[in-house]
Amino acid sequence: MSPDEYIQQHLTLQGLEPFLVATSYNRVNFNLNPYGLSIKQEYLIDPTHSASERFCDLLLALDSTTFGPEGMPMDKWVFYDICYMPGAVFGFGIQAQQAPQELLDLFKVDAQENVLIPLSMYGAIPMTQRDAWMGHNLCSIGSKLKFRNFKGLGTLSKALGLKVVQAKEFYGATQWSSVALNVHIKFGPLKLYTSYTPAHSESHTLTYGFSCTDHALLAAMGHPDYDFERPAPEQWITPNDQEAMITLQDQIEAGEHFCIPSAPQSHPDHKHQVPIASLASKLFTHL
Repeated sequence: MSPDEYIQQHLTLQGLEPFLVATSYNRVNFNLNPYGLSIKQEYLIDPTHSASERFCDLLLALDSTTFGPEGMPMDKWVFYDICYMPGAVFGFGIQAQQAPQELLDLFKVDAQENVLIPLSMYGAIPMTQRDAWMGHNLCSIGSKLKFRNFKGLGTLSKALGLKVVQAKEFYGATQWSSVALNVHIKFGPLKLYTSYTPAHSESHTLTYGFSCTDHALLAAMGHPDYDFERPAPEQWITPNDQEAMITLQDQIEAGEHFCIPSAPQSHPDHKHQVPIASLASKLFTHL
């Protein structure tokens, strides 16, 4: 099955509309048909136009719904200054007229309102390194909805969002405790750049990266013809083990290379435990 056929088949099952928030002068550098997926003109949202206010407010509500309970919701200006203007936000939504009451109530939207309700979004920011992008925001309420199963919508949004901005290298930051690690690891073994990050407001933050090849994006989206070879874990770190984080950080700063090779696993006393592997092997030094 070709990548385009796989994406089209997958999205037909979902029945959602893709959207892109980006300035008109940034959009000229983007791929607006990732793997043959078309974004309708009305869902190309320009944040410099006052008509975008309603949809941008709904994106803020989506962020608050997902990150608010974790104590890390964003102010409106953060979206505009740090993501909308320099970068882009890609995701999927459903028209209010087609949305169930649970979704209308959650977003405080009237059933007759002509607006797309966002269910997922992935925001990315360009770096000065050519074709390199930094993840700004990934969230989805797909798995929390009762009216239909949209599990995997966050992964789909990140993969297609990176294809839209034509990223070649990716960097991201997340917390050791974050369930989003289960999404990020689908893109392959994640090279670690930090394991303890006091420059961040959450010092138990890790910084990671991977190459945005078609192989990585399609594998993340579950295409059956793409997969990864993953190093075996050599140690495990729990989300509150600061001593282990600092020790690993010291090794990274000394020039050693490590990755998160696979998904976190359950732990009897903690939220989960995260695997760590060395990148000394020649097989994985490309990460």
